[in-house]
Amino acid sequence: MKKKILLWSILLILILGLAAGAFWWLRRSQVITFSDDSKLTLLAVDYGKRHVPPGVKAPASTNTTARVRARNGAFNTATDTLVVWVRQERDPQTYANFQYFLYDTAGTACVQSAGMNYGGVNRQQSNVVVGIQFPAFPRRQGKFVLRVQENGNGAQEMSDKKFIIRNPARGPFAAWTAEPLPATKGEDDLSVTLTKLVFGADTPYQRNQDDPDDAMNKGVQATFNISQNGKPANNWQPMQVETSDATGNHVNGYCNSQWQGDDDVVTYQFGLWPDEPAWKVRFNFVKQSDFSDSETWSVQNIPLEPGRQQDFYNFLNQRNSTNTAFAETDLNGVHLKIFPVKQFTDMPPNAQPQGGFQIQVTPPLPAGVQIKIIKLTDDQGQEVQTAGNNTSMNNQSAAYGYQLRDLGGVTNLNVTIALPKSHFLEFTVKPEKEAAAAAQ
Repeated sequence: MKKKILLWSILLILILGLAAGAFWWLRRSQVITFSDDSKLTLLAVDYGKRHVPPGVKAPASTNTTARVRARNGAFNTATDTLVVWVRQERDPQTYANFQYFLYDTAGTACVQSAGMNYGGVNRQQSNVVVGIQFPAFPRRQGKFVLRVQENGNGAQEMSDKKFIIRNPARGPFAAWTAEPLPATKGEDDLSVTLTKLVFGADTPYQRNQDDPDDAMNKGVQATFNISQNGKPANNWQPMQVETSDATGNHVNGYCNSQWQGDDDVVTYQFGLWPDEPAWKVRFNFVKQSDFSDSETWSVQNIPLEPGRQQDFYNFLNQRNSTNTAFAETDLNGVHLKIFPVKQFTDMPPNAQPQGGFQIQVTPPLPAGVQIKIIKLTDDQGQEVQTAGNNTSMNNQSAAYGYQLRDLGGVTNLNVTIALPKSHFLEFTVKPEKEAAAAAQ
């Protein structure tokens, strides 16, 4: 009897020891260390609208319309968002920037972080806790993977080790039904047919040079046939795409178009996880040429006046600004103002740019839509060369600044701009795998 009790006691101790070891294994800190000894430690993961760094007690906030930074690092998001809290440590004598990519466990697809919250501290501090936001994650899975790339000191390094994260918002979720391809959508006189949607396609972006098949190097490829008034139209192309799925994921991508005959073959990053029954892909189609009179605005004799380059770049952020518009109009649902040309007084002789002018748009244009300068001449009818442009934006409006090269002897400028209407067209479709699509 005593032997049985002793054996059961030993067995119980072994079981408790194994349980304690398993608990420690699951609760141990996950750490990624790079070759320059920079170190990342996974601290916590949360999901919702209110995000508080681990170990910090933050007061509740009622502002959920935008991110709100506090001294303790807590912030809000307008929608339920996944936030991963990581401590970033590095040598204070070096520079390092970290990019975060979230994968499914099989590495089929990934998304890049959509933002980082540093709690109001300088992001280049050598020891800082960061809240990393993700617009999408494989919500049907119990776990997913976070990989990190370090950029700094002239080098780029992908971590071999990965953070393994338990899903804080696992389903169940509904499922969407895909429409068969080809599928045609239209608006006004524009007709767009989506003939193919492929995931895992090659892209010009090679973020991981050591592994060309890594999902961060892959993208989505859509093939369109576009017509206007029943005729092929290659002066239209999608500029931006939003991809969503039934689980609540949303990601945005910018489109790279390549015409192959009458087909516009568009590649973009990033997509979502392709095991979903269907994605909704919403493309913003914008006209590139052959603008109608209703899409253009011409302004003559815009005067030159002295001004500082610094003020030109800080156009929207100037307090008590005395900028007065030279001309204004309404075009395609927005209000436009064009301001006198600034001839920079704080630039050395023969330096570039020599000046610039601003066009203000209220409200800001939809993503992917841009003002196009069709014609820019001086008072003698000679073409004036631009030297680049910059865009600034606030909640009310956006300003497009156009830098100018040679302004010697110029007294005024004439400009014609185009602001075409956007067409947002949405398709609900099941993406094909690249290898299967190529075999067809």
